[in-house]
Amino acid sequence: MKPLRRPLAMTPQGQYNMLRNHARVLAQQVSFGATTSNKEFDRNIQCSKATGTTPGVAGTQFAVNHNLGRIPVTFFGDTTAGVLNRGGTAWTKTQIFLTCTAASAAFVIVIV
Repeated sequence: MKPLRRPLAMTPQGQYNMLRNHARVLAQQVSFGATTSNKEFDRNIQCSKATGTTPGVAGTQFAVNHNLGRIPVTFFGDTTAGVLNRGGTAWTKTQIFLTCTAASAAFVIVIV
């Protein structure tokens, strides 16, 4: 029989992280993090960040990978040109599908 594993919040590091995040929320410092990296420890909102370039033809659907482990609710971000929109393919636990009104536009997005 396998021993029961303690939830992360019960370890000293888990308790520290939980208290730190609660303090940030109470101090109105809710954060997606300070960079476009997914390896930040200062973020306290579950999200995935992605950067890339849209296809060379405007309106072409493309996939963006994420690491949420669930189907995302939405995304937001910025492009160098055009507007990003949801594509026609259903989102999954590992990818979202987008289109852009401009060709070859660089983008930075946050997926939540």
